[in-house]
Amino acid sequence: MQPNSATREKGNEVDYDDFSQDDETTSFLNKDHAKEIVRKKGMTYVLLANLFVFTMSLLTLVCAVYSQRSQSTYSAARLMDEFGVFSPAEHVVEYKEVEFKLPNPVNSSKYVGYSQEVNNAWLDIAYVPDQMVSIEDFPKLKKPMDSLQVSDPKSGETGYRVGLEVFHQLQCLNLLRMATYPEHYTKLQSDENSKPDEVRAYLDHCVEILRTKLMCASDVSVFTYHAVPGEQEPLPDYDSNHVCRDFGKIKQWAMDNAMPDW
Repeated sequence: MQPNSATREKGNEVDYDDFSQDDETTSFLNKDHAKEIVRKKGMTYVLLANLFVFTMSLLTLVCAVYSQRSQSTYSAARLMDEFGVFSPAEHVVEYKEVEFKLPNPVNSSKYVGYSQEVNNAWLDIAYVPDQMVSIEDFPKLKKPMDSLQVSDPKSGETGYRVGLEVFHQLQCLNLLRMATYPEHYTKLQSDENSKPDEVRAYLDHCVEILRTKLMCASDVSVFTYHAVPGEQEPLPDYDSNHVCRDFGKIKQWAMDNAMPDW
């Protein structure tokens, strides 16, 4: 370090007082610099900690949303897997809240009656093509390996022909509907040669199928009773909320994976 103008020389001696002052100033500056570094590091750590907390909060929110959707979308798949029951459509099952609201009058429903419009409405929801289970997945169904095979017209893959039960059940319900209008539906089966006892057997089959399904589902949603003017006893109110599988999504999957007709 070169002596400043205030440095005083006495002969060959140098007055080091000023150097001591410079050292003290430098030491003071170094301390301030060190404090500034520590302060900046502290701010950096706080920033990183806040960033970490924000990131974890964001991940928690994303996981919560995903988990909620997964629960509504894939709970059916997990449940079926737990009991060893397989369906190629299990991954498309989603649940939603639906209010059951009966039309007033009931015969104003597009599914009630015997007109061509009613027939078309049932054709739309009940008569959906079959689907296919791959050769790899077929053993999960625990069915004989000599079951009917089919080729996917889109991929060329060979698998086993299957149908979703929901459409079979709806076809049964439609058949029972038609049976209540015998004057309009003289033939309940496509086979013109079906004998009366065969038709009766198929109707009984449908009653048993729907009984089994209703007991299987065991809907525990409730309905209430209300006083109605002109009625001596309270009447049930069947307009209530239920947790339902999204039929539209299942039907869309069935159509997207439809196999050719027989």
